[in-house]
Amino acid sequence: MTPFRSKPLRLTALIVRMLLGVFFIASAISKLIGIDQFEIYIFTYNILPLNLSFLTARLVICAEILVGLGLLSNIWKRLVDTSAVLMMVCFTLFLGYALLIGRTDSCNCMGPLVEIDPAKSILKNVLIIIALIFAMGAKPWQWKPKWFIWLPAIVAPIVTVFCLSAPDNWLFGPSQEVYNKEELDKANAPDGVLHSLNLSEGKHVVAFLTPGCPFCQMTDEKITHICRRNDLDSTAFVYLTPSQDSTLAPLTLDTTTFIRPAYVIDLTTYSLITYGQRPILFLMENGQVVATCHYRNIDEHQIVQFLIGN
Repeated sequence: MTPFRSKPLRLTALIVRMLLGVFFIASAISKLIGIDQFEIYIFTYNILPLNLSFLTARLVICAEILVGLGLLSNIWKRLVDTSAVLMMVCFTLFLGYALLIGRTDSCNCMGPLVEIDPAKSILKNVLIIIALIFAMGAKPWQWKPKWFIWLPAIVAPIVTVFCLSAPDNWLFGPSQEVYNKEELDKANAPDGVLHSLNLSEGKHVVAFLTPGCPFCQMTDEKITHICRRNDLDSTAFVYLTPSQDSTLAPLTLDTTTFIRPAYVIDLTTYSLITYGQRPILFLMENGQVVATCHYRNIDEHQIVQFLIGN
């Protein structure tokens, strides 16, 4: 698109261009602030594996920052304009898919700062695309920076994003969390509080979670979608939460934020087994813990191989 001939229109298009650049950068920063929710949101579509969802979330943030910087710099207009419109079209198609499969939860377009459902977000994207087309009428600046200026300007935001929030699978490998084996064996014994769950037979993924804990809630979302994506036996997953009551009992779903059902066990037993850690997951085979993990190092491949591997 050739620049507007009218100076007022060119100036208006330039101002819109600057505002759009600020918007894209602000959107990226808000996603980075709520990166845990954003990466899980991507994972819940059951399209990408967990580790690739970590990477995709950060690449989306990097793309928004680069487009925002490109709009603010007002150089390489054709490349920046095309990239911005294509990015918004891709976002809109993704949101259309979300509506098609019945998703009505927040699309995380503005991170945790602004909750907006897919339908409203599509309308927002259409308005942004219209604004981008109008902003194409701004006159490009004649300055063409040398490679030793533009290359660091491109690399720096990407490096910054991955340094501020590296994917969990880059930082947290397999580990053996500390837990009280004696207390777990006692609770799992024939006269123990967990005996009725039959954890001493077969393979189970036992999650110790606490209602109201945001990381416990996100652990629940990870586990739920790992189970769905890989068509795992849902009965192999057991949630345990603490209670002042001394008897094992199901926790009604309307009293918690968990997607899956949970059982409550007495607070003392819960605390003794986990040493107060939350969330913590035990991969148990015939009553024995073979691996443990926390929210950050949940490994989809490890869980799948544990439950269905030979």
